[in-house]
Amino acid sequence: MTKLKPFTARPALGQALLNYNGRVAPDITVPLYKAEVVERARPNGQGKINGDTAGNFLLQSDCLPVCAWMRANNIAADLVYIDPPFASGADYAKTLLLRNGGELNQASVASLGEEVLYGDIWQKEDYLNWIYERLLAIREVMSENASIYVHLDWHVGHYVKVLLDEVFGESNFRNEIVWHYADKFATGGKSFDKNHDCLYLYSKSDDYHLRPVIVPKGKTTRRAMRKKIDGKTVDILDEHGNKIYGEYAEKKADDVWQFDNITEIGRSLSPKERVGYPTQKPEALLQRIIEASSEEGMLVADFFSGSGTTAKVAHDLGRRFVACDIGLNGIQTSRDRLLKAGARFDTLRIKTGLRLFRNPEQTEKMLLSLIPGWESAEAAQLDAQFWDGGIADSKGNYSPVKIIGVRDKLTMNTVGKVLSAAGETETKTVTIIYANKAQNVSDEEVTKAAKNHRHSDHGVRLMSFDELLDKKTDQLFGEDSAEFGVAKKGKGCRVTIRSFHSPYLKRKIGDHNAQLQARGKKITIAKAGLALIESVQFDLKGGDAWQSEPSLEDNPGPKKPVKGEYEVPAASFRIKIRSIAGDETTYACDGKNVTQCDDR
Repeated sequence: MTKLKPFTARPALGQALLNYNGRVAPDITVPLYKAEVVERARPNGQGKINGDTAGNFLLQSDCLPVCAWMRANNIAADLVYIDPPFASGADYAKTLLLRNGGELNQASVASLGEEVLYGDIWQKEDYLNWIYERLLAIREVMSENASIYVHLDWHVGHYVKVLLDEVFGESNFRNEIVWHYADKFATGGKSFDKNHDCLYLYSKSDDYHLRPVIVPKGKTTRRAMRKKIDGKTVDILDEHGNKIYGEYAEKKADDVWQFDNITEIGRSLSPKERVGYPTQKPEALLQRIIEASSEEGMLVADFFSGSGTTAKVAHDLGRRFVACDIGLNGIQTSRDRLLKAGARFDTLRIKTGLRLFRNPEQTEKMLLSLIPGWESAEAAQLDAQFWDGGIADSKGNYSPVKIIGVRDKLTMNTVGKVLSAAGETETKTVTIIYANKAQNVSDEEVTKAAKNHRHSDHGVRLMSFDELLDKKTDQLFGEDSAEFGVAKKGKGCRVTIRSFHSPYLKRKIGDHNAQLQARGKKITIAKAGLALIESVQFDLKGGDAWQSEPSLEDNPGPKKPVKGEYEVPAASFRIKIRSIAGDETTYACDGKNVTQCDDR
């Protein structure tokens, strides 16, 4: 439920560039939604966090609702690092790895292919409008002494630099930092290899925190010693007027940084740092940023947290953190990483009214899979490049479907474009499936617009993502399920996972085997299905929010299956099973029986 407490972010210097949605100097109104605590991570008890009771937070949501939540809770960031999409034109995916351990008929870890975590394919102006909104909102939750590092590359970095000048002011630009990673494979072709990213450093005011970073030199050098007198740098002289020379083995870091890129080769990096997330950044990079631009106890925020590197390093360095990501797999990766590091934090889900299937890209893919093929669309002479499919009613009349994705709001302008695309076709209605509506869009307004539209006399049927997912998710994939055995042991009990079933992963295995069958590399798993489980967690507290017991948690990594048998020092508790795809199911044990909980 939306509370009537929006905050408005205004551009710093006037007109937004690249024609922000056709308007000049817009106000960006960010609604405040309810935040639900889904887990309290307390690996070392209930004490303070880094000496501060304000706490650390990991939030599943888009950047905008998180900024509204921070504003409403008087949480201001002292340092912001963001690694947003680069508009690279690529999809980024995780590999689904079956857990080995004698359950497979191969000696190595078996892969079921990849699943997209997020898509980075944009029209340039759509991207810039999208990032512009978020930069404005982020600025509103930065303290007056805060700074921000915006991590991009050659695709759109130079465009976003101009937007940053507007949002924060040209006078608050501090550095363009080049992160060079020399360990990338040569690509060939008629260009120099692109082996660097750029980090744009801006402050909110002249009074911002930055201390020099001292790094070792390649070799010791001898040079004249100097000092400042009345603002001028002069040589230091001895009593005879001669220059005094010193030996220097260190220097102040400049704006070109050299770190291995963990997502390319990164052979010199510790394997323990890699978490299998496609755009993971090295901890050394974040360590330099956080040490240079914050002090212990300060709050570091990352609004596109991905694998959780920023939050993890902030914790290691004694800072507090707020980190968010819209994808479930990113939140799970960050959560596991932070818990392993001993961090105490709350995981929250901001309830915007949109229930995603893992992440936006997989949600849209699911919706597309629910819509029939193109036979009827071709018969209706519709443009297959514009429409996403169609739905036939009980009389066989065809209604073309357009999906308005998670990134975009449904506006009256969008409705007009859909009606124009319908043109002179024989269909009577068009269906729009949407994730978010603009505030001025209602069924009545859409109906009125359809009647008055000069290019069409079609009706419009609106359907939300959530409505469709509620109807179709279980029908499409089915829910994961497990069978357990429970035996009393002292004051607690021994619980055994007898079997685990995932209709979704079973289908993935079937599809995978159909492709490999000709080469005789069919994948089989044992009946118990433990190869499909990524982790098993236990909650002995039983509150509204999950509180995992770290000593019982079973998350062995990609090369080993979970144990499947556990001694629990309690008669009643909850069990959470996460599949290798990231789907989680929760069960309650009363000491005798285990029953599945309804967490949706």
